[in-house]
Parts: sequence; C-alpha cells; structure tokens
Amino acid sequence: MGAALRRGARLGVPAAAVAVGVALDGLYVLQLERYKPERYAQWLRAHRGLLQPRAVAGSLAGLGGLALVFDALGAHWLLLLALWLVGGHAALARWRSIQVSQRLQFTPRATRVAAATAGLGTLALAGGLIAGWLAGGGPPLACLLAGAILGVSLGGLLAPELVRAASRLLLPVERRINGRLLGEAETRMRSYPGRVLGITGSYGKTTTKFIVANLLAAKYRVRKTPDGVNTTMGITRIIREELRDEDEVFVVECAAYGPGEIREVCDIIRPQLGILTAVGVQHLERFGTPERIAEAKYELLAALPRGGTAVVNADDATCLRLAERARAEDKRVLLYGLAAEGVPLAVRGTDLRVSARGSAFQVATAAGESARFETRMVGRWNLSNILGAVAAALEWGVPLEALRPAVAALTPAPRRLEVREEGGIVKILDVANANPRGAEMALEVLGQFTGGRRILITPGMVELGSVEAEENRRFGQLAAAVCDYVVLVGPEQTRPIREGLADRGFPADRILTARQTEEVADQLDGIVAPGDILLYENRLPDTYLEARR
Repeated sequence: MGAALRRGARLGVPAAAVAVGVALDGLYVLQLERYKPERYAQWLRAHRGLLQPRAVAGSLAGLGGLALVFDALGAHWLLLLALWLVGGHAALARWRSIQVSQRLQFTPRATRVAAATAGLGTLALAGGLIAGWLAGGGPPLACLLAGAILGVSLGGLLAPELVRAASRLLLPVERRINGRLLGEAETRMRSYPGRVLGITGSYGKTTTKFIVANLLAAKYRVRKTPDGVNTTMGITRIIREELRDEDEVFVVECAAYGPGEIREVCDIIRPQLGILTAVGVQHLERFGTPERIAEAKYELLAALPRGGTAVVNADDATCLRLAERARAEDKRVLLYGLAAEGVPLAVRGTDLRVSARGSAFQVATAAGESARFETRMVGRWNLSNILGAVAAALEWGVPLEALRPAVAALTPAPRRLEVREEGGIVKILDVANANPRGAEMALEVLGQFTGGRRILITPGMVELGSVEAEENRRFGQLAAAVCDYVVLVGPEQTRPIREGLADRGFPADRILTARQTEEVADQLDGIVAPGDILLYENRLPDTYLEARR
C-alpha cells in the first residue's frame, strides 16, 4: 500500500514527492546527528549539495518562478499543469535519496519533528497560494494552481531549513519529554538490586561489552545494552523497558560525542565497576584536542564510588595515566595488558599464538593463577579486550577455570572483525567506526590469511580532525604491504589513502574506485575468485557520501 502511494505521488505530483523526499532526508541526517540542531546546521553548510543537488534545487526554483510569471501573464491552467508535471519530473529525475546504508527510523521524536516540518511546509504552501492569487492575471483555477506550484517549489527548496526550524521549535518539548524519561530511569535504577558495569573507550568498548557479558554469564544472569545503544536516551529506554530485578548484572556501553555525555549516563546508572579500553583520536573532530577526549573517557572512572573498581588497559599510555588519577581518588585500580613490561598487572596475557582462525594465549593473574586460553576471535586487539573482560569477571567472583570455556565459545561482535565465508570467498567485516589502531589491526588479520588474493574495501577514516589526512595516508602505506587489490569508496575522501599506497609503490591499476558502497560489487566483478579474502574496513554513515552535482 505504501509503495503504491509513493508511486502514485511520483506520477501525479512529482515536485511534491521531491519536496517530501528532501525533507525526509534532512530528518534522517538530523537523526544521525542525534537531533542536535547545531550539528545538523554544520552538516548542511558542508554538504548542502549532497542533500539537495544543485540540479534539483535549480529545477525547483525554475518551476516556482516560471509558474508565477506565467500566471501573471494570464496563462491557461492547462499550461501551468504541464509545467507542474514536466518540471516536477525533471527535478525527480535528478534527485536521489541519501538513505543508502541505513533508513530513517520513525521513532516518536522523529515523528514529532516530521509533523512540525509538515506544518511549516504547509505555511510555505499557503504563502505560495497567496502570491499566486495576488500575481494572477488569469482565471482563479490558474491562480491557485500557480500558487500551489510556487508553494511546493518553495517547500522543496526550504525543506532542509524547515527540518532545522522544526527541531529548534520542538526543543522545549523534547527537554520536557527527556526530563520525564530520565527521571523514570533514575527512579528505576535506585530500586535496581543488581550490580552495574560500565564500559567506555575510543575503541574496543562494544566488543568488550559482548565479551564481558558472556564471561559474567558463567555465574550471573546478565543484561547488556544492545549493539548500537550507547547514548543517554538509548540506555534510558533499555532501563525503562527491559531491565528486570532478576538481572543480576547490567553491562552498559557508554559513548561520548562531547564532554559531559558519559557523566550524564553515569549519573543514572551509577556503576560500581568501569572498564576503560583505550583513549585515541577517534572523534577528534568533535572534541578538538586529545586531552578533551581523555577527559570525556575519564568521566566513567570519576563516576565510580570510593572503593569502586576501575579496570584499565595498561598497554595504552593515556589509560595508564588516567588509572593513576583514579587511584589517587581512592578507586580500586586493576590493570590488564599484553605488553606493559615493568607494570604490575592484575591480568597479563603472554605466549600469544595468533592466526587467521583464532588465537591462543596464557593468562597470568596477580593472585598467582595461570591458565591457557583459546578463542575463535581473531586479532591481537581482541585479546586485549578479552583480558579486560577476564579482569572484570575475576573481580566479581567468576573462577579462572570457569572463564576458559566461556572464552572458547566467544564469537566476534557483529561487524567487528567478524569472519564469514561465502561461496569459497572469505569476508572480514570490520565496518563499525574504524579508527587508526583498529584499522592497523584489521590489516594485520588480513595478512594472516593465505591462499588467495587479499582485497581491501574501505572509505577510509573520518572525524580525526587535524590528523585525518595523515592517518589515512599511513593506512594506505600499511595496506600496500598486505593487499593485492584496494577498492576505495569515495574518490575525494580516500585521496590520502591513494597517496599512501603510491608512497609504497602499490600498482595504480590495482587501485579501484567506487563513488558509493553500492558500486563496490561492480568494481569487484571479474576480479574476485574463490579463495580470495576481502576485508571490509569501515562503512561511513550516509552523511559522508560525496556530493552530487
């Protein structure tokens, strides 16, 4: 039914279909930007040609302007109708939705913004009708039709701004709604009898969440936040709708796109144990400086009560510094690591055996226990994540021997160094928020596979601020030593990777380029054969699609 209505709208009022499509794309971007009007406005300034290509904007502007001129000249309504249909179809032919990798989710908040946007669009239509009537030199029907054409054209041109205006108008309403929901979540957490474990880090937090939840399940009933839920309102929803008193442990992943966001979550969940996986340059563009990133991640450790336990990665120099700060604030600090020579560790990994099919390693604890672990998870970085989870599980009373079968049963978190085999072709999916350290580890995993050609598919890394070009160029240099082919997604944003490949003499005819992810299959057609290994490293949100003209 919905598809039929959309087809009918495109055939009957194509210009209106474009106006609605642009508005929905704008709402989609607002949703990706977490309903922050200022971030949405910043995105609009940088990507207006992506949301509304120049050709579409020109078609809509011409359609509205010509309708008003023709009406003033007394044109017959049939001529205006022809203009409506021909011009609208021209605009529709040039418009492409940016909702490619995901789709707009009509949450209650999105529905409210959509309704407010529709209301503002109605005002634009009313303005057009009034202008058509006042300028009209023809019969009333022609005047009204000209006004409708002008109003719809104005709505399409202004759609991105109408979305922004609607989101700003609704801010007081949303604050009241969010305040009520936060209050309900806080009340629920005050009565929750279980223990809360928080996890944060520039990378590794999602994988560590999956691991620690599985390890703690050897002794406890565990509830964890789902994949992709790591912000205040998402966590609040899980608390209100899913957390039960029977859940003995609540494992919460905490993300931050700005200072204070982790603190806001911790004020609600009040964790007794916190795991800090890493501090790096991911989201440097949003934070501005590495120091601000470190401060944001420390908010989890700062929220622990006196005597609360901070489990910290000692292989990360910044994490190690933050661990000392936590210790000075009377937190119990447990360090874990694979290297960190000379540093007293609660859990240390040694004697590593890493391969394309899994890993084996020895775990030694500060209490003098030792055991050999095996896992199907690939990559040295995943061993670090396992060690952090082991340290937390031991702290909460899970015996070391009970952890061995739990680690052996682990599978990768979705899309994070997840290895699949399809038709004899191995696919390594590492497409969730690539960062310099994770990308390097992914290339290391790719290099462990033999027997076929190794092919990298990547759009590169973003939100790295002033070091973005440098890190992407370095990524290209590292890829040159491992890969047989490289497919770059987005010709402009991947230019530094191409330069890095060239620095190491990588053959230019083995560098393929796709403008969007959907074109990757065409680039690989005729190249990939059974036995080949494909690494999909990162998948950017649609807000990073390159603009169309």
